[in-house]
Amino acid sequence: MKNQSLRKTVKFTYIILLSITLIPSIFSIVVSQIHTQRYNKIISNVSKANKINSIAKNDIPEELWNIICGKKEIKEGRQYEMMNEITFGLEEMLRSTKSNESRDKLEVATRASATLLRNIHILIEQMGFGSTVRQNEESLDEIRTIAVLFSDIMQDFIVAESESASETNLSIKNASIILTVIQFFITVVALFVSANSFLTVSGVILEEQKNFQKAEMKALQAQITPHFLYNTFDTIVWLAEEEKTDEVVRITKAFSDFLRISLSRGHEWITIGQELDHIKNYLTIQKIRYADILNYKIEADESLLGLKMIKLVLQPLVENAIYHGIKNKRGRGELSVSVKYAGEDKKKIRFEVKDNGAGFTEARLAEVRLELSLMVSEKLNSVYGLYNVNKKLKLYYGEQTEGLVIESEPGKGSSISFEIPCENGEAAGVENV
Repeated sequence: MKNQSLRKTVKFTYIILLSITLIPSIFSIVVSQIHTQRYNKIISNVSKANKINSIAKNDIPEELWNIICGKKEIKEGRQYEMMNEITFGLEEMLRSTKSNESRDKLEVATRASATLLRNIHILIEQMGFGSTVRQNEESLDEIRTIAVLFSDIMQDFIVAESESASETNLSIKNASIILTVIQFFITVVALFVSANSFLTVSGVILEEQKNFQKAEMKALQAQITPHFLYNTFDTIVWLAEEEKTDEVVRITKAFSDFLRISLSRGHEWITIGQELDHIKNYLTIQKIRYADILNYKIEADESLLGLKMIKLVLQPLVENAIYHGIKNKRGRGELSVSVKYAGEDKKKIRFEVKDNGAGFTEARLAEVRLELSLMVSEKLNSVYGLYNVNKKLKLYYGEQTEGLVIESEPGKGSSISFEIPCENGEAAGVENV
């Protein structure tokens, strides 16, 4: 009963910690959607305003002048079609604008357009009764004056919409500040929840659960590091500001799927196919950020995709290849991930992450290999992610894996690989959580 109660406590804590990490993501997605829609409406309104402004100021007077001069018959004139377009345009902008100032401008413009239409009626009627050319020209001058007034009002509306766009940009910056504050409070809450959970357990069972929880949380931290979260959110905000809606949707979808697989409903075992999807989502995000320096490819034997493996061991290797290999070389970097059988007997699966980055010197490579063999992480200098993956492989597969194998050559790149038994999680003798 003690063990079961402890398991429930730790599981509940784990769910809380993982749930609150979703808050910044959800906040960023919602805010990005709101700002993108607001920008699109402003741009659409400005475009419509310019169009109907041109119709009122130029097209309608020209059309009426052609009728007065006899170039067109009254029944051939398009002045009423043009006025309908102006009316419909004003109605659409009134429905979409959120600015009170802009609405005031549009209401004045609506009254001006009604006056313009009334004067057009007067001109057409008096021409029907045989008015003189001079009378017609005077009426047309009045129409031109109203059209100029309408144009001035529409220019004021465009200025008001531009100010709304500026306010939207300020709102985006404020949202970034709020996101930072949320992240801070999430950290505080996470520390509090973790401390509270720690105080509820004791004895030998405590040591076992602490070891498991450390391995679990360190694995998660290796996937969702704070700098990766902040960089992803900054990229989403930047794309929204640039009005790259398709890119916002693509990176948000990839980030959402990345988190979903990271959480996996608390399960520790996922399929190889899901692990590769996790890598694809991560690389999709990084490709948008590092489009000029990063190319990648993922190759896998399709017959292996349904088999299970311990989750979240490839992403730290890919991250290491990008940040310590590709980013430290000149020119475009190439990264490849491969999954295949380790031998003809098909008893093991080989995973390899390879890059053409800066590589390690012999001295540094020896230092990295030494750090991976350490028993405690506190003595690590810079390979925490690799150490965590190596530790996790040994923890879950025991003697059935040699852990990480690193090969590297300065200036030519590095290769990090590992092998695991070709079995499902249950067959490997480890509980499927």
